[in-house]
Amino acid sequence: MLERPPSMSPYDRRQVDLTDETASWTHVARQVGRDADVLDLGCWDGLLLATLAERAGCRGVGVERDPDAAARARARGVEVVAADLDDPAWPAALGGRRFDVVILADVVEHVRDPHAVLVAIRDHALAPNGRVVLSVPNVAHGSVRIGLLLGAFERGDEGILDRTHLHFWTRDTFHAVLARAGLGVAVEARVEKPLQPEVVRKALERAGLASDALVRHLVDDPDARTFQWVVTANADAAARPPSPAPPLHRDPLRVGDRAIARHVRKIGELQARVRVLEEGGPLGWVRYLKLKWRQRRARRDDARRG
Repeated sequence: MLERPPSMSPYDRRQVDLTDETASWTHVARQVGRDADVLDLGCWDGLLLATLAERAGCRGVGVERDPDAAARARARGVEVVAADLDDPAWPAALGGRRFDVVILADVVEHVRDPHAVLVAIRDHALAPNGRVVLSVPNVAHGSVRIGLLLGAFERGDEGILDRTHLHFWTRDTFHAVLARAGLGVAVEARVEKPLQPEVVRKALERAGLASDALVRHLVDDPDARTFQWVVTANADAAARPPSPAPPLHRDPLRVGDRAIARHVRKIGELQARVRVLEEGGPLGWVRYLKLKWRQRRARRDDARRG
């Protein structure tokens, strides 16, 4: 499994504030609950497990491939099993133990085959009525949508487009990944990082797409405000993706496509009119007015057809 560099991992934080609603760990800890046997896959230096043990009375085991991170976790008093989630045999390292809760906190987007890992958890790591708690980045966040409207999908050292991420999901596509593995979503929380209207408008103006509807969508739409999803899934829930929530406004990519198409059409119409005027002749203005009328009628007919 591709490991997160130490400077990028939330596991390096010295203090954990479980009252911070903008932190994914707050929602992970809440969904794990109290007094549970917990398996943390990709546990890094064990800070999350140590926190759950201290504050919620949980008993934890971590799985970690990086030997230095595993050594730091053991120094915290956390039991760590050395295994690589990209190795199909990783469940054997658990020695047949099963857990009330399996955690994948900012991990599943790093593995080569998420489906195989989720199926292995379901079949080999979960106790009866056990749960999987996962946090994942949301590729439908407004910042990514704006980047795509501007023709950019730039990878970086952190965040949603972290260059070590091998997979990108929206809410619905991630639900589908879980459903395919026989896991149904029982609890869902959003970690929000909303965009400011003036920032959105300024970015869209660069592409000539700064309509009020599009700005409002990227500011107000719940999925555009969501930076991460934190979900609890179990094998007992109906394993199918839930019906998507109706969008608050029109889809921004479709709005952008239509705006671009209108601009292209308008340019084509103006070019055609200019050619008529350049041809000149005694009836030039008549031909120009007829062409303009035909163009307007064509636009009106297209609008009626939707």
